[in-house]
Amino acid sequence: MSQRLTIHQFGPIADIDIDVNDILVFIGSQASGKSTISKAIFFFKSLKDDLYRYYLDCYNQNKFNDPVFGFTKLVREKLIKIYGSIIFYSPNTKLTYTYSDQIEIVIQASPNGRINYIEFSMVLTISFNETISNLKSLRDEINQNQSDFSSSKEISTIKSKESALFEEINIKLNNLFGDDREVIYLPAGRSLITTLSQQRYNIDMGDKLLSGSKLQADKLIKLDYIMRNFIDLIDQAKQVCELGIDNLIQDYILENSNLNNNSVRMIEIAQNLVNSILKGYYSYQNGIERINFAGGETAINFASSGQQEVVWILLIIVILMLNERKVFMIIEEPEAHLFPVAQKQIIDLIALLSNQNDNQILLTTHSPYILSSFNNLLYAHNVGREKPGAVAQVVDPHLWINCDKLNAYILEDGTARTIVDREEELIQSAEIDRASNIIVDTFNQLFDLED
Repeated sequence: MSQRLTIHQFGPIADIDIDVNDILVFIGSQASGKSTISKAIFFFKSLKDDLYRYYLDCYNQNKFNDPVFGFTKLVREKLIKIYGSIIFYSPNTKLTYTYSDQIEIVIQASPNGRINYIEFSMVLTISFNETISNLKSLRDEINQNQSDFSSSKEISTIKSKESALFEEINIKLNNLFGDDREVIYLPAGRSLITTLSQQRYNIDMGDKLLSGSKLQADKLIKLDYIMRNFIDLIDQAKQVCELGIDNLIQDYILENSNLNNNSVRMIEIAQNLVNSILKGYYSYQNGIERINFAGGETAINFASSGQQEVVWILLIIVILMLNERKVFMIIEEPEAHLFPVAQKQIIDLIALLSNQNDNQILLTTHSPYILSSFNNLLYAHNVGREKPGAVAQVVDPHLWINCDKLNAYILEDGTARTIVDREEELIQSAEIDRASNIIVDTFNQLFDLED
């Protein structure tokens, strides 16, 4: 079954009930709730990894007293970090995320608007208590047998037991939550971080302040939880992309000589799309990020606004593909500052990622070009079932999207309405053209007045 999110009276959302498909697209006016829903899905999907880290902390710190309360507190704090002040919550706020038939987490506000009610389904609670019991048993065994004079063999045995238990916990969590994907959020405003790439010392990274002085910390640029996570991600990516994506891809192909033709083709498509969208080549050397192009180069903080917005979407997708990492990726406004042709190309790249390793994608957008680009790939899949060879000459099969994998919603008046026509297996053209029709109607009225 698909995972499912329901939200009642939370920020701009009145009531929604949606399946979390492999590809989710949200369109709607500003302040309609696109980010609210995206953050909710990120929050719930990333709790699996939070729970793993919580188990690790309990074990390392030997703290096993009332662990359910401890994790509940962590969940509440994370929700506040993502959404901000608790004043935001209505007394009737309720969020429910269903991972499977037996696994569900419910978050509900109290009459005073505080998040005081967090409920884990019975199966999840039982699994939680069993895991904590196993961790405590191993910790007690080690504490009992370990001494300051333990031999290297005894230490190796301990490390082996710890490693085996946490590998077992990881597998158990993946099975329990029905998902083994890493969760990645690429927020809007990416150009801000690109522009500030040479000023990291001015950014407040929350728990990792670069200065212990509160006076100095108060002067730092404040960023939210999701943006700080994004910075951590691009810091890792910079090191990987030191010599540029083209060299990274060449090295990957040389090191993996047993790659099949299908994998090589997908990498080639990704490389061509990245170079075409970026209009240059990214490099990171001696602490400086640059865009190199024919006849010159520019520091990334002086690159075009489109390049600054899109560079990390492109590089992170390529790195994920090369490493064949399974992900659930949220991308806010991938069209930002991009020409329509580039918008079409970035959807091609996103489709390519989706078709590798059953990756999942969530997009928020204001752009009809994004919806039209998805429709082309949906239509290619539809026609390609009957005429695969002919369609492949127009749209590469690696980009085709099966409509069963995708849903698109328009957010209006606090609700979400699907805009996918299941019979046609396309996004409804009337929804794509709605804004254009308003503009054309205005023009026609003016034209009639001239006559």
